[in-house]
Amino acid sequence: MFGQTCESIQTDMRVLLAPHGTRGDIQPMLALGVALRARGHVATFSVPSGFVDWIRAHGFEARSNGIDIQAEMRSPDARLDSVRWMFGRLKEQTALMFEPIAHASEGADLIVGAGAQLATATIADWRQVPHATIAFCPCAMPTGAAPPPTVKTQGLPPWVNRLLWQVGSPVADVALRGTINRGRAALGLPSIDRPLTHISDSLVIISADPQLAPPGDDSLPSVVSTDAMIFAEPYAPDPRVEAFLDQDPAPIYIGFGSMMASRAQELAAHAIAATRALGRSALLAGGWAGLERFAPDADDLLTIAATPHHAIFPRVATVIHHGGAGTTTAAASAGVPQVIVPHLLDQFYWAHRIERLGLGPRGLPVSLVTADILAERLDAAINDAGIRRRAAMLGPAVAARNGAQGTVDHLERLLGSLASTSAR
Repeated sequence: MFGQTCESIQTDMRVLLAPHGTRGDIQPMLALGVALRARGHVATFSVPSGFVDWIRAHGFEARSNGIDIQAEMRSPDARLDSVRWMFGRLKEQTALMFEPIAHASEGADLIVGAGAQLATATIADWRQVPHATIAFCPCAMPTGAAPPPTVKTQGLPPWVNRLLWQVGSPVADVALRGTINRGRAALGLPSIDRPLTHISDSLVIISADPQLAPPGDDSLPSVVSTDAMIFAEPYAPDPRVEAFLDQDPAPIYIGFGSMMASRAQELAAHAIAATRALGRSALLAGGWAGLERFAPDADDLLTIAATPHHAIFPRVATVIHHGGAGTTTAAASAGVPQVIVPHLLDQFYWAHRIERLGLGPRGLPVSLVTADILAERLDAAINDAGIRRRAAMLGPAVAARNGAQGTVDHLERLLGSLASTSAR
């Protein structure tokens, strides 16, 4: 029912957008907020504390969900290479988010979670309003097209992927049940046995480019798809960066976004050495790991703070990155090859898709990075005419798509269909 067109379209909605995660989970939801506002709706946000001021700067009401995700990832005991550690932190963060999101949800007609957000479906039950979840990769929901995001091995037969989901989902339900039910009890709600099913029973929107990440043909009935939601951050040109980008040949971009590799200094050194081995200059984005600490500027190296990808990527020769959904889509949109160094979760899916589409060489897991191996991958990205041609051909199609308006359509239909049903 969720994907069908409905004549009843809801107007003047008040929508709470409650993504949880890093920049790649928050920025697409800002694009959605802008699209909602353009349709006459009111969008408010509940986000990790480090993003509150950024959201407010774009004219939206925003409250903290009680988590400083950047501080947690920078903690000395952070283990991003450990699924057990990440799952444990997810449970702890979820427990802390119930109360702040409950307060932020006052007056909402609809609650939308995204990223690593497990509390919003319960808050929607408490408020007695509809709920939707937005994911940025098909591997976030059960399908034969991809294994669960905790599985690094890609390219498995569909039946194996389905089996992994069938085995993994009940295990995750058991592990999360206590956390979710304690949150529900605090709100006076009954316990549930299958928290993940409870979330996926409501509308699930997969927001991902259909060529980069096609949806599976066996998706759950509640799942619909839209293009990736793109927010083009305003850019004030920096003369130093502009001059560096004007070089011939074009520099290589190196950036790992919000990732906090345990061997960040070594990773930066290997990446810079790989570009120098090919006689190329490098533009290094420091990111949350603060890579600029380990790499002083030189004639062939310029470190930069956070800079909108759309302003940089079309002017570089290749993008070396971690494989987040947003960065992968931005590099594809720019029409340039990419070398993915996956760190965790869905990044392995994106690395596999880029290799399969011929937009870059095989991904190189962060734990295996050396300067020599990375130089080989980089050489293929720069000098393989087929990779360059395919990337350039696909770029305009990806750049022309933005799923924000389509996502608003789905949300309007969801609320409109429920309003029509209750009026009968």
